Amino acid sequence: MSPQRRFCLAAPVLMALSLTSTGSWAQAAAFPARPVTLVVPTPAGGASDTAARLLARSLSSAWHQPVVVENRAGAGGALAAQAVMAAAPDGHTLLWALSAMAGLPLVQKGAPYRALSELAPVANVVDFGFAFFVNRELPAQNFADFVAYGRAHPDRLSFATGTLGEYMMAEHVLKAVGVKALRVPYKGGAQLMPDLISGQVQLNFGPIPSGLQHVKAGKLRMLATALPQRSPLLPDVPTFAELGIPPGNQPTWNAVLAPAGTPRDITEKLAAAIARSLQDPALRATLQANGAEPLGSTPQQLAKAVEAATQAWKAFVREHDIAPE
Repeated sequence: MSPQRRFCLAAPVLMALSLTSTGSWAQAAAFPARPVTLVVPTPAGGASDTAARLLARSLSSAWHQPVVVENRAGAGGALAAQAVMAAAPDGHTLLWALSAMAGLPLVQKGAPYRALSELAPVANVVDFGFAFFVNRELPAQNFADFVAYGRAHPDRLSFATGTLGEYMMAEHVLKAVGVKALRVPYKGGAQLMPDLISGQVQLNFGPIPSGLQHVKAGKLRMLATALPQRSPLLPDVPTFAELGIPPGNQPTWNAVLAPAGTPRDITEKLAAAIARSLQDPALRATLQANGAEPLGSTPQQLAKAVEAATQAWKAFVREHDIAPE
């Protein structure tokens, strides 16, 4: 075949590749071209929703485009994931994902994805330290009191969960100390807190921000945290490690993901914008004052975090012999 003939055959392919590359670059350069929707899998008012709204406000200011938070609570995050998976892969519809959503296909029949990694990773945003909250009427001034009471009254305790992550944390701690309690699932922290305060349920292993204000107001007790060291917000509260409870492997991050097929140029531009927002001193201070630690990451780093969370959930399901419901 002559050189001229080979060139004629290759030219359309090269042109197509050039147009595809140019189109992707132009799409990313113009992003965002319209308002962005951030779909949150928890009800309004909870810890995750609050952090998502703080980030949305910062991104709106930077982009001069509205970033609208849409709450789609229920089914362990399945409803929110379904909405994002059905959206156009152009970066204008995003999922605020909880690390616990990596376990959804393992514990829930009919999950919208076989693995959370099916969505396009964008950036890790915050990590929520978890704490152990109890109703004030429970005769437990400290963790040792709780263990003694729980072992003596195996039929009187129930624990509220607003996310799958809270379920994982509760099962880990209760098994470690030999206490049994009935699980009562809720759609989110904003829904379970009134029942915890009133005594309809007695226990919750949840994000520090969800119950911190109630602890400070004297409506709840915080008996321990899952932090690596004591929180400066509540320095008198011990960590589970201090109490001799193994740390376990419960990931507690919140991240942003996009529909599968979202161009890499766009996910990287989104990740960079999120990282810049998280460097803002005012935003960082607000998050940290509420018990959340700003993170920020590349899409590649988030992909590794998603895989680690998936493996943690697989181990948890095996250890506790949990069947999908």
